[in-house]
Amino acid sequence: MPPHRVLLLDAAPGDLLDRELARLLGHGLAVTLNLRRVADHRAVRSGWAGRVEFTDVDPFDEAALIAAAVAGGTGFHAVKSRAGVPLRAAFLAAATGDGLVHRLRVVGRAGAGTDHVDLAAAARHGVAVTHTPGSNADAVAEFALAQLLALTRDLTAYNEASHEGRWRTPPAPARALPELTLGVVGLGRTGLAPAARARALGMDVQGLARRPAEAAVRCADHLAALLDGRPGGVPVVTARRSR
Repeated sequence: MPPHRVLLLDAAPGDLLDRELARLLGHGLAVTLNLRRVADHRAVRSGWAGRVEFTDVDPFDEAALIAAAVAGGTGFHAVKSRAGVPLRAAFLAAATGDGLVHRLRVVGRAGAGTDHVDLAAAARHGVAVTHTPGSNADAVAEFALAQLLALTRDLTAYNEASHEGRWRTPPAPARALPELTLGVVGLGRTGLAPAARARALGMDVQGLARRPAEAAVRCADHLAALLDGRPGGVPVVTARRSR
């Protein structure tokens, strides 16, 4: 049986792309890589020539994407996206057309959410839609806490001073984390990961969730409540409501 064909709509960044391609090929898949988001086309082509096929198309141009997906009448069994490329009814109908050698069976996203896919159309055409919620929750949590510490401790200024041979003395002690409140908008897997870490460091954590009763964090009624009465709070919400 010929290998299943996979179209990678947007490339993974840096060295992760090589690992992803090697893993897919190791599973016996036939891979076509869209080069549109690849920084060094020449290096990727030379490194994977003969093992990976290539295309170069704007995945957000539906007509161009459809043309690439059905080129030569071959088709693909699976399409994978990282950036949530919109896959609407027209694309799904074309990618599952009777005239194709290989009809689309699976749409996968390396990330959370399936709102980029017309789920009703996918169901009509027998296309399964998958995603990976929470797969990078730890990385997001660690980055968020790193940014929080950099801001509260003014680490950027200290770093610049030390590289210039100066030792910068703070005008006043920095506020400790237990004195601060962290507001988290969205309490899914990714939102709960930094919330748990912040609570372990002694911070008061409040959140905003679509289903507050199910949240493991104390929830505010609306976004403005996360900022009200907090010194230095940024007024991202005003009394005017957009219509």
